[in-house]
Amino acid sequence: MALRISTGLRNKLLGINSNKLTNGAFTTDTTGWTAVDATLSVVGSGQSGNCLQIAETGSVNPGKAYQDVTTKVGHLYMVSLYFKKGTSDSGKFMIGTTAVQDAIYDSGALTDAAWAAKQTWFLATETTTRLTFQSTDATAGETSLFDTALFVSMSRAVQDVFKDGFLKIYSGTQPTSPNDAVSGTLLVTIYSDGSAAGLEFDDAASGVLSKKATETWSGTAGNTGTAGWFRIHAPGDALGSSTVDERIDGACGTSGAELNMSSTSIVSGSVHSVSTFQLTMPSA
Repeated sequence: MALRISTGLRNKLLGINSNKLTNGAFTTDTTGWTAVDATLSVVGSGQSGNCLQIAETGSVNPGKAYQDVTTKVGHLYMVSLYFKKGTSDSGKFMIGTTAVQDAIYDSGALTDAAWAAKQTWFLATETTTRLTFQSTDATAGETSLFDTALFVSMSRAVQDVFKDGFLKIYSGTQPTSPNDAVSGTLLVTIYSDGSAAGLEFDDAASGVLSKKATETWSGTAGNTGTAGWFRIHAPGDALGSSTVDERIDGACGTSGAELNMSSTSIVSGSVHSVSTFQLTMPSA
């Protein structure tokens, strides 16, 4: 077989900025957003077409709208949006977890009377990240306006895309495409610490990306079988059929394969190490 990359990885390397938010443009409704102490509506005169209006419903807590987004721990993301204060004294946006809404970022009070662009970058700390828009004035009926919200993964290099990912070795024949769900029996998962931590790569040199020299890539086999193929995948990938997830597949063998092993026979309970792993970008 051969080394193959998934559609998701190809698109990421070529350049794709898919918005991870549902309905960040607020074109016709507020689908995807959850209200807390607020009434959400779509109104005209937005930064681009319609926009989100957050109206306070009480006099104690500020009104909010939030959305939870699936993220990869340790990966870089960018959030951008437009804000206008409406009738409220101010508003803000926060990035955090489902437990602590501002655990990662708090914009502080925004008081712009005209549409103003806001942007920040952050590293995800959990697999679910919460983006919250808030109308800070706790007076019932007061409003803040938000529009054109983007939540984008900034991982572009292969080194970044597969940060804290995993290498899994399976029995059987390599799937036709990395977009396909895994097949065969999972024999062993390779970690950077042998048991749980994901893998990392050093900086590329002369067109070659190598495993991090300070990491010992290894894992304990969970099943017995003959290694047929492997898949490298990013964290959070359920390994089903997908044209979005980033993956690399290759064949296993004792020579001439993409992953050469001293023996392809794997016995449950045995420890297997990957001493060298390199991805090379061909030159002219």
